[in-house]
Amino acid sequence: MNLKDIISKILSILRAKSKIGGLEISDTELRFAYFVDGSLRTLALRMPPGIIDSGEIKNYNLLVEALNKLKEMIPADFGGKKTVNVVVTLGSIHVYTQVFSLPLAEEDENMKEAIQLNIRMISPLDLSQAYTGWQLINHDKNELKIEVLSAFAQKVFIDSLNNAVKEAGFFVLAVESGTLSIARLIRERGADFKIEKPLLVLSVDDNGLRFLIIRLGQLHFEYFQSWKDIQGEKKQIIWPEFEEAIKRNLSRVINFYASHWQEPLTELVIASNSFVEEISKTISDNFSINVKELKLKFDQPLRREWYEAAGGAMRGEIPWSEDKDVNLLGITVQEEFRQREIIGFLRFWQVLIPSSLGILLVFFVAGYMFLMNLGNSIESQSSFKLSNEQSEEIDALQSEIISFNNSVKFLADIQKSLKPKTYMIDNLAMPMNANNVVLDRIYFQAYGLPVTMSGETDSQDQILNFKNAMSADSFFSSVNLNLSDIKSQPKGFSFTISFGLK
Repeated sequence: MNLKDIISKILSILRAKSKIGGLEISDTELRFAYFVDGSLRTLALRMPPGIIDSGEIKNYNLLVEALNKLKEMIPADFGGKKTVNVVVTLGSIHVYTQVFSLPLAEEDENMKEAIQLNIRMISPLDLSQAYTGWQLINHDKNELKIEVLSAFAQKVFIDSLNNAVKEAGFFVLAVESGTLSIARLIRERGADFKIEKPLLVLSVDDNGLRFLIIRLGQLHFEYFQSWKDIQGEKKQIIWPEFEEAIKRNLSRVINFYASHWQEPLTELVIASNSFVEEISKTISDNFSINVKELKLKFDQPLRREWYEAAGGAMRGEIPWSEDKDVNLLGITVQEEFRQREIIGFLRFWQVLIPSSLGILLVFFVAGYMFLMNLGNSIESQSSFKLSNEQSEEIDALQSEIISFNNSVKFLADIQKSLKPKTYMIDNLAMPMNANNVVLDRIYFQAYGLPVTMSGETDSQDQILNFKNAMSADSFFSSVNLNLSDIKSQPKGFSFTISFGLK
């Protein structure tokens, strides 16, 4: 286990790092992948046909039921009994993606405005009915341009899917396309993958043929043809038709690449559970490109159907503050997750500190009893006059007893002073959630002295509502909010409030 894994383990134990898994949702199956001590583990549940079809939830209740069954399969070592944090990756459900370029801009805000303008122009969906996301995939200082990957999904579908997942006991941190998950998997775990060289990926699964162009480790283009399109009205696909579909579609993708980028495309990898040698021969006989099977760096072989879920699980391993990939849920989910993390962390330590002091108190009492028994035993066994040396030893023992008594009293006083902190966190949680308050800092000096709290929220009305809610709570006293302590921020308002505890 390397240093990164050790630090991650310690943070997980201290509740400073939440466990996050990858949940793939497709038309026919639910797949869940997660890491435990650096090892990838997987769970799957086959769904009855017709629950999800062509990007539409046909039976919401059956979807929730299937998600509940999957959650029951998650073991306790990943928090299966509690709310499970997930990155949702959409397998066979289509998410529209498109890459566009912009001149390199110095001002960050101007760059974001230009990106949003381009997204509005190229969107294949009505933006009022869609969720969008974007990420920077290339920052070319030589050509003075940036490349941006944008993604679009139907808002009605994402909202309904998010509600079903939440109802089953999961908490969704991000939603992304399956192709983004695959690109991340290849970038992070691809054997012999060189990030500076472009790569063409041919993925063969139950849905059809999918071609991905990966440049600098990022997804730049995807092209998909379903088995239904290849099969047409026939009952099955014969091998010559399969070969022809590969040659026809691969030729289109190679021509598209040549018209957009100058770097030579020299390597193609095949991600498939079967016919890898036959597909390799078909491509090698018709195209001047090096062909090989995709290999991944895991402790055990990973079958093709697990690529999307594993890629989502790898996103869950990225610190949330560093995650800049496409998220089709929006910033509000990130703020909710941040607040959940802070409250969970405080609740963990409010239990740990009194428990630790209680254990120390038990040890001090045991030591006190031991010394008392030792002193009584010495006195009962002494039938003769003690020497000066023995008298000094007994005096030293009595001094230690007095010192232990003082320590026990001191610890008891400390434990009493901690009790209001526990109630304080519980009483603050409700008005914070009601007014969308994000806690930045809370300073508790000692019981009997004022408590100072700093936070952020969306509007001044929410700040005043939060202050009024605290004033109405009999647990708080002398709630003081100065108007000068309310300051405008780029995304809302910050404030500082002081109060006493009854």
